[in-house]
Amino acid sequence: MSVKEDVEIVRRGYEAFIAGDMVWLDEHFHKNIVWHVPGHSFLAGTHRGRDNVVAFLIRMVKTALPEFDLHDILGSEDHVVVLANITWRRQDNGETFSSRTATVFHLDAGRVIEVWALDEDPEGFDEFVEGAT
Repeated sequence: MSVKEDVEIVRRGYEAFIAGDMVWLDEHFHKNIVWHVPGHSFLAGTHRGRDNVVAFLIRMVKTALPEFDLHDILGSEDHVVVLANITWRRQDNGETFSSRTATVFHLDAGRVIEVWALDEDPEGFDEFVEGAT
């Protein structure tokens, strides 16, 4: 696939995620997807396999809803990088946390196979979700 097509898949993936369209995401995640999340919270770590990644995303939004302000989506032959500001709102108490992020996507034949979520303040995010139900 072309760089332009990969960028469009990632852009549409954000739209699907915001809309809660896990079916679209499931169809565009490689069965062996690996999703890396920094930090030490219960959401952090390396999530492997499509079912585990979808379950992680569901658990994440049950903990805190993200609001994305996409700054740019950049593509190369190997990766798509999303630069964004994210404001999270905890589901249990309404508390918010904002940070700048860079998320790196690697695609294979139009499917996301690996993701690195990079946050400017992973320790702050850990504290934010600590104790969430």
